[in-house]
Amino acid sequence: MNNQQALFFQAIKSSLPDYQNLALSIAEELGISTNEAYKKIRGDSNLTFQQIIKLSDCFDVPFLYSPKNSLSVTFSYLSVNEDLDMVNYLRNLLENIKAIKKSKEKHITITTDDIPLFHFFKYPELTSFKLFFWANSANNYGKSFSAPILSDEIIEISQELHTAYLEIPSTEIWSKDTVTGTLEQIRYAFEAGHLTDTELAIKIVEQVRYCLTDMNMYAISSKKTIDPNHTFNWYSCDVLGSIAYLVDFKDRMTCYNRFNTFNYLKTEDHAYCRQTKQWMQGLIMKSVSFSGQGEKHRNKYLYHAFAECDKLLKEITRH
Repeated sequence: MNNQQALFFQAIKSSLPDYQNLALSIAEELGISTNEAYKKIRGDSNLTFQQIIKLSDCFDVPFLYSPKNSLSVTFSYLSVNEDLDMVNYLRNLLENIKAIKKSKEKHITITTDDIPLFHFFKYPELTSFKLFFWANSANNYGKSFSAPILSDEIIEISQELHTAYLEIPSTEIWSKDTVTGTLEQIRYAFEAGHLTDTELAIKIVEQVRYCLTDMNMYAISSKKTIDPNHTFNWYSCDVLGSIAYLVDFKDRMTCYNRFNTFNYLKTEDHAYCRQTKQWMQGLIMKSVSFSGQGEKHRNKYLYHAFAECDKLLKEITRH
């Protein structure tokens, strides 16, 4: 058990702000002496089942255990009802991003065949459309998207998500069809009559272009803000296989796998995350770099993406 216990305390330590002492926090929560807390952190004394539950609930950190030779992995996920409460979904996402951001050492690696949603959150109409598309994917398109009506709360959360993501060092691996996915969603909604406002449809496509322009700026400087610590690496790989987000805290990792269009499965299983990291590193070896000196390949990719945007704009204006 000592190995799992050590990983558990590492995860708790990573969740604490820098000024908060791990041993004192454990002692206070369990009602034990600081000396006894240190024994448990070192593995000299085992945690009881009740103590594990108490610490896990207090610090919102799961205790992960797998029997020997077991290939099972425990995932958690946000349960979303049929009405798809977007405020609840976005708040949960924001809590995860804030927890990542406050960690001293962190890095997010993303493999995706759709533009990462954090880039959309800068633009209200595009954000509104993506949330509409996700909601209607879950409910079999029962509504029409005629106006980008977002509550002030959703706009505020979206802006927070966008800002927080910009401040987290990241690597993004896109497929050749990453931009096409969003454009096809817009095309489908327009042709099927779910997106009836031509001017709004044009604005949404234009905001996709703005997202790509943002990506170009991040890639040129290899960072997402003026702060050199907010590094950004951008790659393109022909075949990815899955949409995954891996957060590396150096002493532990968390993996998010997307499913059901908008949702995700989350695990901190060490073996699973390590294997995911190795897979991502292998993808990077096979990928073309767009950051820094990768100007030639980046421009070619963006030229094609902008051409696809222009093609869709022509289709929309002809109607």
